[in-house]
Amino acid sequence: MTEDDTAPSGAERTRVLLAGVLAAALAALAASREWTSVTATTHAGLTTTTTQTGADYASWALPCALAGGAAFLAMLAAGVRVRRFLGAVAALAGLAAALGGLLNLDAGAWPIALAAAGLILASAGAATCARAGRWPAAAARYEAASETGDAIAEDPVSLWNALDSGQDPSSPNITASAQEKGRS
Repeated sequence: MTEDDTAPSGAERTRVLLAGVLAAALAALAASREWTSVTATTHAGLTTTTTQTGADYASWALPCALAGGAAFLAMLAAGVRVRRFLGAVAALAGLAAALGGLLNLDAGAWPIALAAAGLILASAGAATCARAGRWPAAAARYEAASETGDAIAEDPVSLWNALDSGQDPSSPNITASAQEKGRS
């Protein structure tokens, strides 16, 4: 696979992960906001206001939104199989959050926002399940270079340059005198 082949799939991965995280954040915001308020005046002339949040209407919506967001954040460091599992978790969490909004559409604008964000979260989770195999590995850039490379030169500048480029100064590719210079 060339670098040109991974660029579109890497961009796709970024878009899906960003959409999932933002949808989870919007769903969490919508589930935690005030959905309705009722003002009543008692017989004594006192006015009281009772408010109900999304958690009062759909107690599962906020935990589901947070679980979906956590699943997308965990995907940043996960392999293909784990990404697919986390995508399924995020899709189910998004559907549950959307259900919380859909069941209470008459409670104002926040349930509509919750339903929309939940559906976007579910769509991003489903896209992850379907496309995770085509995305580049998250940890590939952190893997050690192969041991078959050329030996590092023996001067200290080359040792520092090797460290900057991610090479291990204790590897067998460094000569004994270079290792000694690096320790002093």
